[in-house]
Amino acid sequence: MANKPVVISINENLCKGADGCGICLAMCPKDVYKIAERLTARGIRPPQIDKITACTNCGNCMIYCPDMAIVVRLEEVPEAAAAAGQRTETSQ
Repeated sequence: MANKPVVISINENLCKGADGCGICLAMCPKDVYKIAERLTARGIRPPQIDKITACTNCGNCMIYCPDMAIVVRLEEVPEAAAAAGQRTETSQ
């Protein structure tokens, strides 16, 4: 069975930036993030996802982010969602 793809979302409105914080970069054991070269409208350089395929879904970045700016989740596979819907319908 193949691993589900990981989806990482970074809310740049909450993030203090890699220069102002950088905890996600420090806590990631697989170096998934790098510092973005661009500045946001707030003038920060946010973390940028560099190696998404290296992510193991450990959740360290999400757990340790003091601003709750990062969400890591497994991508929902359409077949799995359909199967879950069928089980719910038959169990009711």
